[in-house]
Amino acid sequence: MTLDERLFLAINNGLSSGLNDLWLANATWLGNGWVAFPIAVVLIVWQAREHARRDLTTLALAGIVGGIVLNLVKHVAHTERPLAHFAQAIAAGQVTVHVVFERLYQNSFPSGHTQTAFTVATVLMYVFRDRSIWLRLALIAIACIIGLSRIYVGAHFPSDVLAGAALGYGTATLCVRAGERWGERAG
Repeated sequence: MTLDERLFLAINNGLSSGLNDLWLANATWLGNGWVAFPIAVVLIVWQAREHARRDLTTLALAGIVGGIVLNLVKHVAHTERPLAHFAQAIAAGQVTVHVVFERLYQNSFPSGHTQTAFTVATVLMYVFRDRSIWLRLALIAIACIIGLSRIYVGAHFPSDVLAGAALGYGTATLCVRAGERWGERAG
């Protein structure tokens, strides 16, 4: 087995419990764009009233750019999810995959929920850059928990999650910098 497969099974099976099904599995919903972006919009409007327009534009741009890149990579990579990857071993009783929610089989790489979580966290870290370091660390921790939850629910391998995190952080950072430059030229 590869390191990716072993880590997946260690996390997916090793953390499996009723309590984790309650909190860790449900943390995965925070990586859904229909949940994460509205929460981010409310936080931006609440935090940055005078800069809300700029920050909302940055969030929208980061979401669009990240989503386009994510879907291009998913289309090119077209990798199996853990259930499809381990299908023969599952049928032979050699491997168990703990699945919470829907059973997914295709387009594993990279993790879209993780990409969304890191996109939103990166933009919010920019919005809250003058706030406590603990708030910014909490944003990173939440994004990491969402990534971990994608492995826990049986949807992604660790490499999918790491790629989603890098993609979300990278595209959001580029959009934040582009927004800053545009703001300097416009101002």
